[in-house]
Amino acid sequence: MKMKKSLLWIVVVVMSISMIAAFSLYGCKAEEEAAVEEAAAEEEVAEEVAVEEEVAEEAAVEQIYREGYFAGGPRPTFITTSDHRLDITVNEPLVAITWQGGLKELLAESYEMKENGKVWVMHLRKDVKWHDGEDFTADDVVFSYNAYANPEVGSIWASKAASIKGFEDVQNGTAEELTGIKVIDPYTVQIELSNPIPLWIRIEQTYLVIFPEHLLGDIPADELLGNDYWRNRIGTGPFKWIDFKEDQYILLERNEDHYLGAPKLEKLIYQMYAETTTMISALVAGEIDTTAYEGTVISPQEAPNLAEQEHLEIVKMEKGSPAFIILNHDKEWSDVRIRQAIRYAIDVDSMLEAIYPGAKPAYTLLPQEWTHPNDMNTYDYNPEKAKQLLEEAGWSGRTVDFIYYFGDEQSKNLVAAIQQYLGDVGIDIKPRLLEGGAGFNTAENSKDFDMGLVGQGMGLDPSGGEFVIKTGEPRAHGYSNPRIDELLQEGKLLANQEEREPIYQEISKIYNEALPQVPLWYDIRFLGFNKRVVGSAEHYREQKLIYFNMPVYNEIETWYIAE
Repeated sequence: MKMKKSLLWIVVVVMSISMIAAFSLYGCKAEEEAAVEEAAAEEEVAEEVAVEEEVAEEAAVEQIYREGYFAGGPRPTFITTSDHRLDITVNEPLVAITWQGGLKELLAESYEMKENGKVWVMHLRKDVKWHDGEDFTADDVVFSYNAYANPEVGSIWASKAASIKGFEDVQNGTAEELTGIKVIDPYTVQIELSNPIPLWIRIEQTYLVIFPEHLLGDIPADELLGNDYWRNRIGTGPFKWIDFKEDQYILLERNEDHYLGAPKLEKLIYQMYAETTTMISALVAGEIDTTAYEGTVISPQEAPNLAEQEHLEIVKMEKGSPAFIILNHDKEWSDVRIRQAIRYAIDVDSMLEAIYPGAKPAYTLLPQEWTHPNDMNTYDYNPEKAKQLLEEAGWSGRTVDFIYYFGDEQSKNLVAAIQQYLGDVGIDIKPRLLEGGAGFNTAENSKDFDMGLVGQGMGLDPSGGEFVIKTGEPRAHGYSNPRIDELLQEGKLLANQEEREPIYQEISKIYNEALPQVPLWYDIRFLGFNKRVVGSAEHYREQKLIYFNMPVYNEIETWYIAE
């Protein structure tokens, strides 16, 4: 019995020790967990403080961002060939191309593709107001798309509405509106195309910017381009139009009620310059934060020196744009031998090496490498062959009017070189520098020219080439090739690049032989950025390719001035 009591006592003692140890371990574990929780809480507080400090720092810095802008603008969206910055900061499309090449739903919060891309249903945001307080609705979409299609408006981007059912009837005057657009309700629009285009949202819709029906709907179509709206826009975008001084600046102010949230930048100023040298000086002096991308501001020769400036970043971008000589086909340029002689006469390789290092020679129109067949004629420099072709064609030897509009030194030197090369084979051109893109487009539209130097952005998709070579398009200047027209349409009906490749390679091959324009090189462009801005250089650096002729969403509402 005594033995049992002793055993029992030992068991009790052991159990007591175990319980004490267990409680001790639990206590330690609880203390550790409490310490971890306390550390996490402190870290969370630290993060909140850091965010608050960053916000406070931003608030302490004047949030005014200035971009260089070419004097002479702005031009109405319907007729501008490159200036579309206001179409993403003040106005907006339903869905935009992003700086990464993707798609961003803006005025449309979502969309549906039906019947393999023949029918599209656009679901509009219900929380959008125009800057004057009016509601954005389906009526604005219908008005805008019909305006693009209306020949009395005269939009050079009418081709981007050409796939919508009823376009031909509007063009020939038998209908006033596109029958393919149907309002389902105030925030739903159905768009029916004449044929299925699986890439329609990407390759056509992104070009079509939306404008206020309540302000422009009663304006006669033939007076729309001259309306004061383009000098005092009312939009839906992240910035509101505040002031405009011709050839001086456009002042925008953040839209506190924008559906993506109020921008961090308080003001955005497009500062205008007539000379690129002045714009570069302003960048160096800190008077602007970014150079314009629509024209050459920083040459390849200037870029390295500017990159040495501690407060600047220089970003090299592909332009996605061929530079070529346009030809008025109502004149003797309709003879292919003369067009080929022009290309043989110009030593493009040597010219680029001396004046434009980094640019690549062009033998066809489309910049995408997958559209280039292997057997294209490279038109190696051969002035004797050029003279022979001109003689066979009966070239008159007359003086030729040659228009261009970029006034930077690099462009002037390139034109001078072209003049020398063509003069050596008997084509005497007289260069005529016009006042910006507006002056150039006026000369083009009136056919008041013989030939000229121009670039055309089409880096997004080769279907963009139709603006230059499709029958009846503005920059085709009278050239017509039914086979090219057929191929352009076929290319839009397919979504897979492997299936599209032979179509666009055939277009490139035809172009390379026929030379409806004379391709010279594919452009590059250097852009300058002040490092005090967070967001601008980062987005362009990631973008790599300039998307001309369309608004590009680049998260500008998140940019801010750091110091």
